[in-house]
Amino acid sequence: MAIHLARGSGCVVVLLVLFVPAIIVFYLSHSLIWLILIPVGIIILALLVAAVPRKRKVSPEQFADELERHLLGTEGEWAWDDVTSIAIADERLERIRWELPRFDTLSQEKDKEELKTLIAALRRGELPEVVPPKHLTYRTR
Repeated sequence: MAIHLARGSGCVVVLLVLFVPAIIVFYLSHSLIWLILIPVGIIILALLVAAVPRKRKVSPEQFADELERHLLGTEGEWAWDDVTSIAIADERLERIRWELPRFDTLSQEKDKEELKTLIAALRRGELPEVVPPKHLTYRTR
């Protein structure tokens, strides 16, 4: 899950995380090199962590619950973003997840009906076959 900060507070948090440890170590050691090494080390560590693939383990029933909360408008502020942007371990559900952005607004009644049909199928234990778009490729391991 992602951490979502309001307005400019994200920049402040990033600067604090990068420079407060460096300033403390610099103060204690009286060596300027720490003002460079610690922020660079933190950035490298963050990039390594971000490069690790994460996939949610979710059952078809749990996935249906997430979709239903979006349909009813009862999900949290960032819940739909998490549903549509975090990969799912089950490849069949992952293919369905790739198609979800078309349900972002649910402004048309036909979109709501399609989502209801998808939710009902998931609840019955049926996983609709979704043909992936031609511009996307799925890696199988």
